Amino acid sequence: AQGNAGTGTGSSGNFSIDTRPTVVDRPPEVTVTISDERLTAGETATVTFTFSESVTGFDLNDVQYDTSKGTLSALTAVGTDGKVWTASYTPNSGIESADNTIRVNLAGVLDAQGNAGTGTGSSGNFSIDTKPPEATVTISDNHLSAGETATVTFTFRESVTGFGTEDIQYDTSKGTLSALTAVGTDGKVWTASYTPSSDTESADNTIRVNLAGVLDAQGNAGTGTGSSGNFSIDTKPPEATVTISDNHLSAGE
Repeated sequence: AQGNAGTGTGSSGNFSIDTRPTVVDRPPEVTVTISDERLTAGETATVTFTFSESVTGFDLNDVQYDTSKGTLSALTAVGTDGKVWTASYTPNSGIESADNTIRVNLAGVLDAQGNAGTGTGSSGNFSIDTKPPEATVTISDNHLSAGETATVTFTFRESVTGFGTEDIQYDTSKGTLSALTAVGTDGKVWTASYTPSSDTESADNTIRVNLAGVLDAQGNAGTGTGSSGNFSIDTKPPEATVTISDNHLSAGE
């Protein structure tokens, strides 16, 4: 009131603030990851199960996946803290599937406080393609005669690479096949012209593809062969045999 200015500061004693809600112990959660999201023939992937805290009771009985598409190895613990496990996943052969997951049923998994998990934890989606390339071979004329040619069409189930005339098997003594011509740009269909050899008569003929050197987009190699239906060749001209009943003819005979 007399106009004197204060100096320094005057302070309260210390006090604390905690406006957070009371912490509630949460049940265990899991993150599932797979090391390869596009599995092809001969490949395996590592599946990793990472829990939010140490757990007990986790085993393969808690893991859910489609066993018709692949198999999971035994679980291996990573470290000793009970948080991380891995297993190897091997896709089955002859499978083509775009939608696949590996899940954990958390109901049987307990944390250190005895809290049971709820619901499931799932991996991201992964694809499986262990199905090898397949080919359908058709011929436009299954009764070939002199002067005729036929169109042979090679149609693959999916886009392929590595397909050439060296993969085509047929009897070259009975006919010849022209160079291959791609139909479209998707790598699925090719054609070639087949010309039968002259003076040939054959009822049993096929044109086949050796699939071992043909690869699909995932690198799966084909197996076995794809074959056309049977076709016949008759380019042999007519022939005649003339016989006479008596080769020493005399008067009156």
